[in-house]
Amino acid sequence: MQRDLLDSLRCLGPHDESWLVAVVHVASGSELIEAELACPVCGAEYRVAHGVAHFSDDTAPEHDTWPADEQLLRLAALLGVVESLQPVALVGRYAASSAPLASYVASPQLVVNAAGGRRAVGASRIVVADRLPLGVDTLAAVAVDAANASVSMLESAARALRLGGRLVAPSDAPIPAGMRELARDETEWVAETITRASGLVELRRRAPESVR
Repeated sequence: MQRDLLDSLRCLGPHDESWLVAVVHVASGSELIEAELACPVCGAEYRVAHGVAHFSDDTAPEHDTWPADEQLLRLAALLGVVESLQPVALVGRYAASSAPLASYVASPQLVVNAAGGRRAVGASRIVVADRLPLGVDTLAAVAVDAANASVSMLESAARALRLGGRLVAPSDAPIPAGMRELARDETEWVAETITRASGLVELRRRAPESVR
């Protein structure tokens, strides 16, 4: 997992958004290899093992290799991102496209629920249950496959997208609130975020009242 992703990670506990505090045990350059992540609000703990951040104890299933170049071009077009400082998230079977997609989309990648396969250089990898542990406005685009397209996963993906960011999902999945459908065929739809979700609340110190 890349160190830059730390600022985007949030606790999955049922409380207001909270950053996670990291204790790094092993790192290689910008990549965290072994680390512990903890929530200062509820005390929840997560781990980074062998470079993978685990927000679930589930084992990610294997996925087939991404097929042909024309399908990579199609995915790149659906995501609508050429280059961005914010990551593009590839969930489930879309993760198999990580390395070749980097030739078309020059953005950091977040690979979710992928057991193996080649990743793009600098891609972060996480394992989750049914939600993305990310803050508001942290992703440029997301593609979610059928095996992971639960209502909670899609809602968390929409919440993490920047304004105008795109979400690609199976055609029979519901489109989250705050998104507008752009296109649809028999396999997938693509929608864009049209409203910004609320995120962390910034606490400000009020100036003391004048003493009379």
